[in-house]
Amino acid sequence: MQNTATKANQLVAASARATLDPFTDIDWSLDPTDDAYHLPVDKLPLFGTPQWDAMTETERHTYSRHECAALCGAGIWFENKLMQIVLRHLAELPVTDPSHRYLLVEVADECRHSTMFGEYIRRAGTPAYAPTTTGEIGEVDALPGGRAMGYLLILAIEELLDVCNRATMRDETVHPLSRQIARLHVLEEARHVSFAKAYLTEAWPELSEVERTEAAVLAPIAVDFVAQLMVNDDVGATLGIPDGGDIARANPHHRARIIGDLEKLVAFLTELGVVDATNRHEWTDRGLAA
Repeated sequence: MQNTATKANQLVAASARATLDPFTDIDWSLDPTDDAYHLPVDKLPLFGTPQWDAMTETERHTYSRHECAALCGAGIWFENKLMQIVLRHLAELPVTDPSHRYLLVEVADECRHSTMFGEYIRRAGTPAYAPTTTGEIGEVDALPGGRAMGYLLILAIEELLDVCNRATMRDETVHPLSRQIARLHVLEEARHVSFAKAYLTEAWPELSEVERTEAAVLAPIAVDFVAQLMVNDDVGATLGIPDGGDIARANPHHRARIIGDLEKLVAFLTELGVVDATNRHEWTDRGLAA
């Protein structure tokens, strides 16, 4: 996979130029206080609902702190899943393959990101929120499309987090600690997205027609699984918002946000041929595409 190897060499060089340490490049003296939002308001799952309208400004700040901590908890869960995919790939790559070195760099990035997310949660004074999964999609390597499906999931996770992070780092109404965390994450995750796209672009055409068909059927189910983890029921329970998770998932604003945040992923998968006229309805029916 020559193009992927070339991309891997480029990304190793880029990582050498700009890799950040969250414990020296983020100002942790900035306490995550409730005098500002911790995420952009339009990225908060309850934004636009009667429950949101009933909150005072300080209550909204508090709610945003809990949602930010929940997103960090989801981020740790996501990073662990990504590392499992990458480590399985590494186990089968010869050390002479340029992708071997880059994927080790990527795992190191993900470890730092998880420590960064954990530090925010500890300082935010919230519960240790984590996704509650009731029907995981299983071992990725055993799924149709194998490793290609793994990198498709990586893209889904990274795109959802990236859009939120880019909005966070640019929003001056957001607490500066959250903005610094988002900025670091955006810089390094851009390289991960670039590698995943290069790998998928070369790997997808090499699958058999049966494998591509089966993987295309599974793709919206897997991406939907990831998108559902953007809402954590425990936030509402902690803050005394009855049925907060269900209300958030049904919130038209939140549903539109998910479609918007997945727009680049769906466009890429359409170009690749994973999404086409025969199966696009599966994406729209699940609220993953317009």
